[in-house]
Amino acid sequence: MASIIVADEQEGRRNLLAGTLEREEYSVTRAGTLRQCEATALATMPDVVLLDGEWKTGDAIDAASRLSSDPEFNLKCRIVILSSSVGEEYLVSAAKAGVSEVLPKPVDMSKLLAQLDKHAKKMFVEPPADIRTGSGTGFFEVSVTPGDPSWSLPILQELLGEGAIDDEFITGLVSRFDEDIHVENDVLERLLRLAFDELILGAEVNIEMDEELSDEERKIAIDSAKSERRSRLIDAMESQAEAIEEELDEQLERLLDPPEKVAILTEFNGMVPVDPNALQMTRLSLEIIRDLFWDMGIPVREKLGMYSTQLEDAQQMVLDCLDALPEAPDEEE
Repeated sequence: MASIIVADEQEGRRNLLAGTLEREEYSVTRAGTLRQCEATALATMPDVVLLDGEWKTGDAIDAASRLSSDPEFNLKCRIVILSSSVGEEYLVSAAKAGVSEVLPKPVDMSKLLAQLDKHAKKMFVEPPADIRTGSGTGFFEVSVTPGDPSWSLPILQELLGEGAIDDEFITGLVSRFDEDIHVENDVLERLLRLAFDELILGAEVNIEMDEELSDEERKIAIDSAKSERRSRLIDAMESQAEAIEEELDEQLERLLDPPEKVAILTEFNGMVPVDPNALQMTRLSLEIIRDLFWDMGIPVREKLGMYSTQLEDAQQMVLDCLDALPEAPDEEE
């Protein structure tokens, strides 16, 4: 039986919703304040928290944000808000607060029941708003795709943009030289900018300034320069990625080494003897659990939804324990 918390300031509306859900065989808990709702939700971890959107004593979005900040709640529970405000700004705020869905008022009861059933079964429901990182709401577009390093160019151009290379920067560089440099600061600034443009944008700058090229030739040359520039960036990033990958492989190799046979060590006399009966009982218990997991089979796991992965992990841990434990010696030994 799925569990739901119905949180609403108005007692009549709260009882009406709760009664309807109880007739649908939900286990319903009523909450008249946001504080009571939060405390009950974190203590009981219900399948769904159904919040009214308008409160005189608090804010439903803030309450949802506090609940979603709890890792266990965020994994096990879903938040649905019933609100008369369904503007874009409100939906974005709700999505950022961890709300799974915002349903408009007046409530269509049949739709509400259908959506609550989906949430209780942990089925996919489209979030209130798309708030994925890199959606273009920031200063520059960041859209990482395989083989396309163009996302790095805005970052480099931002670092080397206006104000990055100024009089103070040039003077600081010149002061580091042992020899005197008799060149005006503005000349050095133009030289540095030209060098950075060449490194970041390749030969594109020179090509665009060449008036002798036709439009078609200039376009082909620019595309070629972009390809060359991107290949240099790809090489640099792939080199860094390979170094990180090698380091990760080295660390993981140590973690994935097969475990040695179980040995309980003490500070004083090394290994401690283990009662053969206790060892045999441990192995027998693990074998029973292993057989139970096996008998449950794939059809049962599919019905478990999000918990099927945890079940598979538990089964693998049991097998690892059995592999690590030695056989119990015979009583004669």
